[in-house]
Amino acid sequence: MIDTIITARLYSRHTGHISHGGIAISHGIIVAVGKATDITPLASAQTRIHHVDPAHLLLPGFVDSHQHLLSYVREHAERTALWQVTSFAQLAHTLETAAQQLIHGQWIIGAGHDQGRYHEQRHPHRRELDAMLPHHPLLIHRACNHIALANSQALALAGITAHTPDPVGGRIGRDTDGEPNGVLEESAVALVRAVVQKPPIDWQRGIARAMPEYHKRGITAIGEAALGHINGLGDLEVMQHAKQLGNLTLRVAYMGYGAVANAWLAGQHLIATDAWQQAPIIKFFGDGTLGGGSAWMSADFRDEPGNRGYPLYSDLDLTAAFTRAHCQGYQIAIHVIGDEAVAQAVRCLATVLAAYPRHDHRHRLEHIESLRPGLAAQCAQLGIVAGVQPIFTWFEESDVARIPDQLMPYAHAWKTLHDAGAVLAFGSDNPVVPDFHPLKGIAAAVTRQTWRGEVINPQEAIAWHTAIDAYTSGAAYSLQAEHRYGDLRRGLCADFVVIDDNPTVPIDQQQVIETWVDGKRVLGS
Repeated sequence: MIDTIITARLYSRHTGHISHGGIAISHGIIVAVGKATDITPLASAQTRIHHVDPAHLLLPGFVDSHQHLLSYVREHAERTALWQVTSFAQLAHTLETAAQQLIHGQWIIGAGHDQGRYHEQRHPHRRELDAMLPHHPLLIHRACNHIALANSQALALAGITAHTPDPVGGRIGRDTDGEPNGVLEESAVALVRAVVQKPPIDWQRGIARAMPEYHKRGITAIGEAALGHINGLGDLEVMQHAKQLGNLTLRVAYMGYGAVANAWLAGQHLIATDAWQQAPIIKFFGDGTLGGGSAWMSADFRDEPGNRGYPLYSDLDLTAAFTRAHCQGYQIAIHVIGDEAVAQAVRCLATVLAAYPRHDHRHRLEHIESLRPGLAAQCAQLGIVAGVQPIFTWFEESDVARIPDQLMPYAHAWKTLHDAGAVLAFGSDNPVVPDFHPLKGIAAAVTRQTWRGEVINPQEAIAWHTAIDAYTSGAAYSLQAEHRYGDLRRGLCADFVVIDDNPTVPIDQQQVIETWVDGKRVLGS
């Protein structure tokens, strides 16, 4: 029996534009979609009919293919927001305000720091942090979450001195005399994070409170991009408990990382696949970030002569890690931002695929903020999916400005990737940006404008429908979920978003009017 019929202007990759469309739903599944004149006669006396304002537009629910839900919950639970800070003086005031609520010796954790937004255009030194916050250990996470700053108290509690060696896969920033300067890169952040003492997080309460934030942005499914990076196997337990309790009202595809990935590869703690969850992906990190200066580039950072970042794997080790995941049937996703890291990942994937061919593997490169000639074509030829975040264009123009001049034409090269034939899968990498609204990412992909109105590589702009597809069907494809969601097609889950689609308003300022999950409206009256 058809329980709901929706009439609306529609767009999806499958349907194209339908000016007077209709969707019939039964038990959370689309059973028919087409012209309203063909759909409305299917109604029975018990069918609920919902008419969407003809000025508005119904799309498949947005699929954020690269998210960190648990990091988002943690950030809201324990961290002081620094997204709006633009100077050392403002940073000091924000930290002093946070300290007023604590007794001496309690930790303060900051999030959203970005030296590119500061008037000083640099990180504060640990001694400057000491002066700002003399009575508390301090750890400040850069927006990218790959770099952190620590004051002297925090470094002392972690036992970090001039004699502490850099950990594998990370670096401790140092003055010329070898003393730590307070900057921690990549795995070095964990040295301090391990000694942080904060009250335990109520994960279930945090997840339940996060769901409306996703729905008001029209997001109905996500790729959880590093399950295991916070509490190891505890992350898996938290998410499964959330599903059991009904706190999780998003569909989730998991990328296992660290202890979770190792368990899956050993055949342990496997997740049962259903309409709400699946676990097809193993996650790796190939380099760092542009803003942190740790992305692996083929040339020096524009503002930092002598620094080209660094890899987190040798070719030999990365190929071995890829081979293990690939030969067990997993999809591979690897964080690569610099062009040299992209090239390494492509090279190693090509080696694995030549030795162990597999049809429709859908291995993914995450971020791809810098390309060079030929890499996009290689990605397409190998069937590699481009898991990219156009919202970085919107918020992170200071990071992009660090890319070497000769590589700048290939910065955030979404059109180059698309035209080469690579599948685009959009996401946000939340919580590394101040807002993760898909319409902001779509606006940046279409206009190439930043939040300040600057334009980055306008030749890389893509069409509106291409951007919508990348945030719906392309994202679902990248998660091996296109047979469940991401489009308006018979047999798929009834997950939708309705936007106001006002042509007089810029895309980033348009509004989500309704969000539907499983045939039920979770946002809108």
